[in-house]
Amino acid sequence: MVCLNKQLCKALLIGLLSWMPLSVIAQDLSASSLCPVQEFHSKEGKVRVWQQQFEDGVFDLVMAPVINDESPAVIRLSFAGSKEAKCHFPEVSVLKGGDWGWHVAWASTAKQAVYHVRVDGEAWVSSLPKKITPQSAEQVLLSEKSGQLILSYQLLNQSKLEVLISDDEGRNFIVSDQK
Repeated sequence: MVCLNKQLCKALLIGLLSWMPLSVIAQDLSASSLCPVQEFHSKEGKVRVWQQQFEDGVFDLVMAPVINDESPAVIRLSFAGSKEAKCHFPEVSVLKGGDWGWHVAWASTAKQAVYHVRVDGEAWVSSLPKKITPQSAEQVLLSEKSGQLILSYQLLNQSKLEVLISDDEGRNFIVSDQK
């Protein structure tokens, strides 16, 4: 399809997407996404996380709640990713954060770092991404134990698993004293 009027094409596309259930949209995204669309569940609901290309050509990480027969707000988690067409977010972990929203942690190959954000589940907004380490990693995992948020990851080409703990729901992390 050739579009002579860019704004008219956008309006038509938005109109079509708003009539599609999110499951259809997510299936389409996974077919065209360079990273797999990942779905995370909790008792309070489900969310999907994927890499999306924006109008400026930049690929960034996004998140949306799974809501049947609605077009939910998509929240951009990362910023200024990369214009290179490849998967820039190979490691993503999502964990329900109390009654207020979600924790999201990921490794970025574009920025060579591990990040963490808190996503408000009501207003559907995110804190600014917090850079956890200035190196990319694998095995990124969020977990909770005894009221503490635990973020673990393994830096690339290293055998040691790094473990960070937060006593304040992800606002601040300290290195775990593992033995």
